[in-house]
Amino acid sequence: MDTSVLIAGGGPVGLTLSLTLARFGIGCVAVERAAGTTQHPKMDITNGRSMEIFRMLGVADAIHAAAVPDHICHDVSWATSLTGHEIYRFAYPGPAEARETYRRRNDGTRALEPDVRISQIVVEPLLRDAALASPHVTIRYGAEFLDFEQDADGVTSRVEIAETGEIREIRSRYLAGCDGGNSRVRRQLGIGLSGEANIRTRYSVHFISRDQAAFEPWGPAWHYQSPVHGTLVSQDGKERYTLHSYLADGETPETVNPYDKVRSFVGADFHFEPLRALNWQNNLLIAEGYRDRRVLLAGDAAHQYIPTGGYGMNTGVGDAFDLGWKLSAVIQGWGGDGLLDAVREERQPVALRNREGSKRHAEARLAIGEIWPDGIEAAGPEGERLRAGLADGIQKIGNAENESLGIELGYGYAGSSIVCNEDGDETQDDPLVYVPTTTPGYRPPGIYLGDGTPIFGRFGIWFTLVDFGSDGAAGAFEAEAETLGVPLRTVFIGDGHARALYGYDLVLVRPDQHVAWRGNRAPGDVTEILRRVSGN
Repeated sequence: MDTSVLIAGGGPVGLTLSLTLARFGIGCVAVERAAGTTQHPKMDITNGRSMEIFRMLGVADAIHAAAVPDHICHDVSWATSLTGHEIYRFAYPGPAEARETYRRRNDGTRALEPDVRISQIVVEPLLRDAALASPHVTIRYGAEFLDFEQDADGVTSRVEIAETGEIREIRSRYLAGCDGGNSRVRRQLGIGLSGEANIRTRYSVHFISRDQAAFEPWGPAWHYQSPVHGTLVSQDGKERYTLHSYLADGETPETVNPYDKVRSFVGADFHFEPLRALNWQNNLLIAEGYRDRRVLLAGDAAHQYIPTGGYGMNTGVGDAFDLGWKLSAVIQGWGGDGLLDAVREERQPVALRNREGSKRHAEARLAIGEIWPDGIEAAGPEGERLRAGLADGIQKIGNAENESLGIELGYGYAGSSIVCNEDGDETQDDPLVYVPTTTPGYRPPGIYLGDGTPIFGRFGIWFTLVDFGSDGAAGAFEAEAETLGVPLRTVFIGDGHARALYGYDLVLVRPDQHVAWRGNRAPGDVTEILRRVSGN
């Protein structure tokens, strides 16, 4: 074997997978056809759950340091233009305020990490550098994945080196297709896509402007939105911006002037350094399968969304950690093949749910466009009346794309074959509301303990049995785990607030911080429980 896992694709999902494998001591090689990390922003929000995952991978602090400063808000503003009228503003705190507010609340209803505004241009080099610092990871840029053959023992892949044209073979135990929406891995597997393709063509302009005041007429904001002009994104809170718009009748990518597109939204001249402009398609697609024997999919290879809600990369980060711990367990020999079967079982329903959320958010923006009246810029009482009525309408439609904690934190795997549910266990499917729970398959409540430390910081890297006071029942799990070779750590937590939120004396937590089993005493079938949660 040249490597345990070959990762096709070196974007944020492939890099997150490489970091996950490294966390568990598994060697991997990532190949990326581009010469380096991306030069197009692509995404601009890393949500709290992804940041919790990045905390496990040791890169959260670096991301915070490189992101938009944490005192700057995440407000979303609807406006006629930046020299016209602000119609309505949805106000959201920056990370510093959000973190302190949750520390005071500490009720399990939020992520332990706040959402962070950061462009993919900035994220990818951070993930790359962290991965390259590991002895377990090799990354080859300018290496294009071509095709593969798999057999009973592994996968042989062909890769073309751009600099020389040389074709190299890489032998691996497993192949992970993290190679984007046009995934060669997925296409060679013959796995189809379901959903809606080419929904609407978008035209995006990424640029630098040092006229910050022109872009903050009513104070800082993350997004300025208009059904006429599109969405203007402040990428770094200072000088980098992206306008997501569309081409009007008669315009083409070759003839349109990117500056004119942005100027129509700004409403006045401004300093402008274009970085990149491109046309692209909105898709709402899900892969019909996630696995074929030794080959598995993650990220855009498995799902593609409209960017509303920021579910593309964030769903992919969840995919990568999920796939990484399961592959690592199987490669180490104690995890069964059932773990890999559970990849689709657990992650595809999340992808489907997030696709529907993305679609709803896009429809909400269209609904605001439908109530956007003519004459909105008019002076005098009539203009004021129109703007006030529009503001009421926008408020009623809401901004669920930035408020869907049920989607971001409340996804679960209650129907999975590798978690231990009981009849009557509570589940949740409200996309807006996250209800803290220890139902097997769900992320348990993230809280701060009495000494100020986050509870997740007490968990081990493999299975963790959280014991709130079971009178020695943890011993049965420890003994059987040792017999089966399942890595398990018991953590004793004497915290009444945590025990009340967790609801049980014993909670078995998986490596991905999702609950595997819960109870108040050692069950009679500890062996069966451990076999099930380890995929055997």
